[in-house]
Amino acid sequence: MSVPGPLAELLDLGVIDEVIRPLQAGKEAQVYLVLSKGEARVAKVYKESNQRSFKHRSDYTEGRRVRNSRQQRAMNKNSRYGRQETEAAWRSAEVDCLYRLFDAGVRVPTPYDFIDGVLIMELIENGEGSPAPRLADLNLSPGEAESLLTMLVQEVARMLCAGIVHGDLSDFNILIDPKGPVIIDLPQAVDPAQNQQARRLLIRDVKNITMFMGRFAPRLRRLQYGPEMWALYERGELTPETKLTGQFKRSVEKTDTRSVLDEIQDAAREAAAIQKARGGPSKYAVRKAQKLRDQAAAEAAERARQEKREEQAQARKARKAAQGPGTSPNGDQPPKKRRRRRRRRGPRKPSQD
Repeated sequence: MSVPGPLAELLDLGVIDEVIRPLQAGKEAQVYLVLSKGEARVAKVYKESNQRSFKHRSDYTEGRRVRNSRQQRAMNKNSRYGRQETEAAWRSAEVDCLYRLFDAGVRVPTPYDFIDGVLIMELIENGEGSPAPRLADLNLSPGEAESLLTMLVQEVARMLCAGIVHGDLSDFNILIDPKGPVIIDLPQAVDPAQNQQARRLLIRDVKNITMFMGRFAPRLRRLQYGPEMWALYERGELTPETKLTGQFKRSVEKTDTRSVLDEIQDAAREAAAIQKARGGPSKYAVRKAQKLRDQAAAEAAERARQEKREEQAQARKARKAAQGPGTSPNGDQPPKKRRRRRRRRGPRKPSQD
């Protein structure tokens, strides 16, 4: 077996003792079974950006920030250095999530080392010393499917309480050991407080596992764990111990737009009072306000012109309808027919006579 370059470097450094065999290949990385510090562990070697097949990556990187302002500016400009930093941030995102989720009590592999883009972490076993199977490889009874779904939904809720949404959860990145499910593959995880796609991604994650369990127990497909979980999270009522029911009814109450507008106006008046107390608005604020007033005046003038054109058109239609067919605006005589000009096609050909 040929050892990939990143693992060969770790062999030289003594971080790993032996590369035993490949375990699996995914969209983002190649996973190997290795021996490290006398224990069987997993080494995850991330693929280069041009070799990955992960789609719509921008949905997952929205809201991600780095502490170094220079790096953040380069990433926003998508310069050569910025692309390198974006790639490094994508790879390190999984390590950060694993540590955060491990501390929150979520069942994820224990991370050990992250060196030169290679993640060394715990090997999840099946109880007999072999790698644990994926959820997709199991054939479950209805009772087992229901029990596993309850456990998985609880783990997803713990992740959400820890400020993480998996974003790509399915039966292919969930391992099953004797104690239950273990969630893996987190480089695309998002922060629900920063990413506008978080709600959609969470509901999709939960739906993926619900529909998979529904293969073995069809009644599970009707459960609405995802919307219920997000609604509780938005209201600040979701905790790691919250017992979810899967029952969710969307609210049909109309939004009180008047109260929203009143709050906006109150906030504007308060901001104006603060500016007045500080000696008045800044020059930028004055220019901005004047620009908004000019824009509003131009829009009002355009609306007035449009209304005038519509009134004139309605008046013309009314006059035409009142005159009736066959009459002209100047009298009762029908309008004269216009004589069509003959299109000249050049000089006429001489007669043959």
